[in-house]
Amino acid sequence: MADYTKDEAIAATWIAIQQEPHRTTAFLDHLMNAKTFEISVDDYNAYDSTMTSHAQINIMDKRAADLEDVPGFSQVDTMSDDEILRVFQARDELNAKIDDIGRPPTDAEWYKVGLEAEQRIERLKPFYETMKEEEWEQLDPILPLMMMGAPTELVAGATDWRYDFKEKLHERGAFTSWNPLTGFGAWDIAEFNINPETGQRGFSPELLQMEEELEQLYGTKREYQSKMEEGGYRDVYGMQEEIGSLNQIIMENQLLDPRLLGEIQ
Repeated sequence: MADYTKDEAIAATWIAIQQEPHRTTAFLDHLMNAKTFEISVDDYNAYDSTMTSHAQINIMDKRAADLEDVPGFSQVDTMSDDEILRVFQARDELNAKIDDIGRPPTDAEWYKVGLEAEQRIERLKPFYETMKEEEWEQLDPILPLMMMGAPTELVAGATDWRYDFKEKLHERGAFTSWNPLTGFGAWDIAEFNINPETGQRGFSPELLQMEEELEQLYGTKREYQSKMEEGGYRDVYGMQEEIGSLNQIIMENQLLDPRLLGEIQ
């Protein structure tokens, strides 16, 4: 770039990047390492911002000329200028709210253990559900206890609210059986069944141990979610989705922020 002035070198680099954007890093690296003058990233960004503004003005001028005889419309015929402004204002308001909430404290112990609990639940629960279904298939009813399923479930089931995941007694669930004596599965309780191979009532110690781990994990997850909600961090996900929808509208219609254009004209 020995034959270029600093401004000419920046302009030439900008043009090259527009033509071959996949080589942006290489072009900028070549520009920043010019030996005849010092150029910073800020120098290039300032030029890029100016050129982008000029391009926006040109686009706006062309659109305004096409719609000059339609009051209140200067960009597209599907959205009024007021509606376009509201889209950009809504996006700014959402971004401001996200900035106010900030990022969750990822170094806090409650955040780290809560996130680990969520990930462990996602991995462990499918194995638990598979193993439970397999063990149900191995259980045979204890006939004298079968008739006790309904009243027992009414009493024991009412206490399950104390737990985050596990159950005091394990019912199979409605419409999982053709046996009317178990309420078609609703009162079919694992503890009132026996595994003929092991002679053990109910589920295996291995499955119950897995359930106990999930109980602890769900308790940790509950506390984690409570703190995330208190801090408003959960709300950020919904706001980001709204911003994504607004950005989609902006991109699909190639909209320009009327406030920005008003400042640079």
